[in-house]
Amino acid sequence: MKKLIAKIKSFTFEEKSIYSSRLSVITNSIFAIGKIILSFFQGIFFLVAGIFNIFMAFSKLHCYIGARYPKKGSFKLHNTMIGVFLLLSGLQYGIYMTRLLFTDTPIMEYDMYLGIGVATVSFIELGFAIKGMFNAYGKGHYFRNIKLINLCSTLTAIVTTEIALTSFATETDTRLISGMFGLLVAFIIVLIAIYVLIAPKVSIVDRKENNYILIENEKEINEESIIITLTYSKVISNFYYEGKKEGNKIIGEIKKDKNPISKWNIWVKILIIVLSEILIFVYAIWALIFHFRCYSLIDKLDSKMLEKGYKKLEKEEIC
Repeated sequence: MKKLIAKIKSFTFEEKSIYSSRLSVITNSIFAIGKIILSFFQGIFFLVAGIFNIFMAFSKLHCYIGARYPKKGSFKLHNTMIGVFLLLSGLQYGIYMTRLLFTDTPIMEYDMYLGIGVATVSFIELGFAIKGMFNAYGKGHYFRNIKLINLCSTLTAIVTTEIALTSFATETDTRLISGMFGLLVAFIIVLIAIYVLIAPKVSIVDRKENNYILIENEKEINEESIIITLTYSKVISNFYYEGKKEGNKIIGEIKKDKNPISKWNIWVKILIIVLSEILIFVYAIWALIFHFRCYSLIDKLDSKMLEKGYKKLEKEEIC
């Protein structure tokens, strides 16, 4: 066991993600089989829940195959299947939670200690899911998708937490609140799935290489390197262009700076951690809007370089 733990600790981020993905596919498959079997005795909604786990397992499976065996299938195929299965998961989860709004299905009751235990585990999972999202940046679409799927699974656990806490905290019927909260999470999962599908087309990371050549009779840049700031955010990591001069060419790429939050006062960081369960949704929406706004960064960079006397250099011209 010690050797296994030591080996896991020595893994890189990518290796840990691949290992956890394989484990997640197995566990989701086991849960799916168990729920489908229970559906024969407890009703159709266990079947719905089982299918949800199947979709999550297939979504994670395509992440695993794409990351572990990059030559097996195209990225476009794997990414599309990841998004489709995640989308189906969200729709399926929405159907599953709708039962609380239109049926008299009893909600499982938890005592105080079990409810607090469920809440503790769920919030720890959410913390790791958020951390994983930050760690996945720059590691490629597959690893980012793995963390997005983990976040979706964690959000469903948060719904279970809400049900657990309200079951012993109040004597009133909480099915309406729980059902609405579940539908909200289902909607978020659907949005994440749509993002996975369109991300390769709008991601600045996939189009970050930008090279330029001096326009004839234009003023030449004297510095050996050039840095152009492209975004200005106090809470989201900013993009900038860094290029090096090679003769009459500027060869460079768009890069991402450290998150400005890392420079904040330690007490402000602690406050953010305390309020993270509330702020995470606001931050996620903000980051998503910022991400789509960055779609035009290359055009902005082209315009700035043109002002400096340089025009875009096509890839086949780089030699």
